[in-house]
Amino acid sequence: MVDAKPFMSCALYKLGFKSKEDLFENLYLKAIIDSYHRIKKDSILEGKIRDRFVFDLELENPWTKDWIQLQILSLNTERRIIVSEEERSRADISFFISGVGDFTIECKRLESADTRYLDGGIGRFVELKYAKYDSRHAGMIGFVINGEIKPIVAALKTKVNEFHFSPGFENLLKKRCSDWEYSFQSRHDRSNNTQIHLYHLFFDFIPRI
Repeated sequence: MVDAKPFMSCALYKLGFKSKEDLFENLYLKAIIDSYHRIKKDSILEGKIRDRFVFDLELENPWTKDWIQLQILSLNTERRIIVSEEERSRADISFFISGVGDFTIECKRLESADTRYLDGGIGRFVELKYAKYDSRHAGMIGFVINGEIKPIVAALKTKVNEFHFSPGFENLLKKRCSDWEYSFQSRHDRSNNTQIHLYHLFFDFIPRI
């Protein structure tokens, strides 16, 4: 079996990052937060919100647009994933750099601390439908379209802590993602006895009159 670690370390070094976590937190997550400040907030449709993020990341975002135009970074939406002979799935957003691999993000529209965030979001990573071979890190983004964002995030944090959570990593729930107020991190046990580290970001898309 080929050891990919030397290739990955070389790629990260050339890009100016110390580790994959450094890349994820100080490029991908910071870019997403930066895009949020710029995009329109007049839609509550999940696909439309996601596409606005992608459009900005590709054409406006100072963190990513040059890397994408130089074909160093690839950004994919609804990337088709073969789960089994019978099942296909589509990841909402996927960042890819050769030698480093994919960073997959699942997006969910939220009106409350809906358990679909767990079953239809985190569950996809736990069940190896996403991020099966590449990274043991991935992301979740919640688009809050109703209610109040702060209590929704707090309630979800409690539920996430009870969903296939890896013992001993409870401190991650107190750790922000790139210092974003409405965020936390978590680690979960997967069905193949590995673990997945998730970054959770939540953004306010509640309509204002």
